[in-house]
Amino acid sequence: AEPNAWRDRFAAVPLADKSGTWRAYYFQDIAIERALEAIAAGRTRILLTLATGTGKTVLAFQIAWKLFQVSWNLSGQPTRRPRILFLADRNNLADQAYGKFAEFAAFEEAALVRIKPGEVRHRGRVPKNGAVFFTIFQTFMSGCDKDGKPAPYFGDYPPDFFDFIVIDECHRGGANDEGTWHAIMEYFKPAV
Repeated sequence: AEPNAWRDRFAAVPLADKSGTWRAYYFQDIAIERALEAIAAGRTRILLTLATGTGKTVLAFQIAWKLFQVSWNLSGQPTRRPRILFLADRNNLADQAYGKFAEFAAFEEAALVRIKPGEVRHRGRVPKNGAVFFTIFQTFMSGCDKDGKPAPYFGDYPPDFFDFIVIDECHRGGANDEGTWHAIMEYFKPAV
């Protein structure tokens, strides 16, 4: 194998095991390893295809966990922790990943941010102080500018704000070039 510093850093971080109560199945280990190998090789688009009930959200968490622990980010240098976006098409999928007893609960509470349209309207801006952000396509596509004209909330972030984006159930419109929500992926094109 050719030397690769990121691959070595990823391998040095153990999977989060919820205090010994969670253990990866062989196919989950393979999926996590292959996704991280693709990231270490510089690939920017990765698709994991698994059946319902095989733990896709847990896999997304484990990949995000390793990226976070080694301070992987788009700069290529471990100088800061990554900003990760978990994007779903339904609130229950975003809530399944976010929360006190959810998969991503191993992260510090201050690192987790749930983006909701009511809170963005109330504060007048999108949240930027976090590391792992959770929202749904519909929230990111909503919003108005100061004149009341449609201006999607995702445009309030710089295009290179997120280093890594997880699209849960991407076949529902997130990855489809003709999909309603593809503009989000085009906007955040630098992200893996």
